[in-house]
Amino acid sequence: MSLLKYTTVASLLAAAAVLGLQTTTTCPSSPPFVLRQEGFLSAELPTCPDSHPKIDSHLKIKNHYTPWTHAPDCEPATGGKDIYCAYTNSHHGSRGWSIVTSPEVAADVIGTGYLDAHVNLTRLAGSSFEVVSIEGKGKGVLATRDIKKGDEILLDYAALVVDISFTAAVPVNKGYRLLHTAVDRMGDGGNGVMELGKSNEFAQDVVEDVLRTNAFQMALGGVPHMAVYPAVSRINHACKPNAYIRFIEDKLQVSVAAAKDIKQGEEITISYITLGKPSEERKKNLKQWGFECSCDLCTASPAEVQASDNRRKKIEELRDYAIRAFQAGKPYQALRLTRQVINLLASEELFPMYSEQYENMARIFWVLNDMKNAEKYARMSLDILVEQGYIPYVKDEYIDVMWRRFEQEEGPRGERY
Repeated sequence: MSLLKYTTVASLLAAAAVLGLQTTTTCPSSPPFVLRQEGFLSAELPTCPDSHPKIDSHLKIKNHYTPWTHAPDCEPATGGKDIYCAYTNSHHGSRGWSIVTSPEVAADVIGTGYLDAHVNLTRLAGSSFEVVSIEGKGKGVLATRDIKKGDEILLDYAALVVDISFTAAVPVNKGYRLLHTAVDRMGDGGNGVMELGKSNEFAQDVVEDVLRTNAFQMALGGVPHMAVYPAVSRINHACKPNAYIRFIEDKLQVSVAAAKDIKQGEEITISYITLGKPSEERKKNLKQWGFECSCDLCTASPAEVQASDNRRKKIEELRDYAIRAFQAGKPYQALRLTRQVINLLASEELFPMYSEQYENMARIFWVLNDMKNAEKYARMSLDILVEQGYIPYVKDEYIDVMWRRFEQEEGPRGERY
């Protein structure tokens, strides 16, 4: 978090850049796209064959299902107030695409033009990686050439997307029926989706198991959904991964890029959980994927694991102390604590957190009216986003956005201390 527990300006700028907007929005790598506010909502709702108040009026006007390749298959939620449908376009990309969601969210999807977007199959095909069997892990992804830090490894698109609220709102058997419809209609048994790992002990259905084992959470039309990205799902977890993911939600895509130089033949890994947590918390969080982590960090000697845990706990402690110091009117103490955080981040390879901490430094120098150092750290924060591919380059207007946000949150510079 930033010093005052606000969304960081750098993350706002990253979201705006990913979406091609001039205004800021929320969160660094998975920004929800406000379709209605941006004027992208389709005037037409997709049709559903079942009789329901939300779609009856549309059925009277339209009798085909564009852009869906099948008639949407629907089930009412318990109580009959809401409805959820399985929508499919089996011609999208190389494997088709299905979503189980409400008619309103489906309309938002049409409005984004997502189904009209070109899917770059050469980037999905894997010129820099291959999927292989790895002992003790099942399938995994190996680099087929040397990959430089910051290089994109693959760009994948969602094949199966499911509204999270649907799983509790629709009766179990009817819900499973819709999930199977969504998969089967993509063609060829789901075009690879059903070949993904299945390791969730709580799942009672094979499609549910695929979702619980492989899905990422993302927002679609402002509504939480689960999304399965088949190529990304082949990448195994590591607590010190050599790659990271960037969500491009308005296109329902995920980009995977190298966090460090990766050698040919080396396994490519990402983190399934929030980075920076100590070992016991990691084990607890990884239970939902049904495996015990065997990455280099988790299988290190007890002394090395303990040393790492101590550093990670210290990072959290120092971040909290820095926030308190800043709020208590002790900017120089906050600076000292934030510098300690940055030093510890390097030893634990917690690369995504650099941008946030550099922005915290910029914020402190800004309120101290030390604009030379404020701009230095603001640019360092944005340089990290450039390196990670969230923005193309650092623009002066990004710095100006940062100053405006600081002024809104802290008051005129130089007046606080």
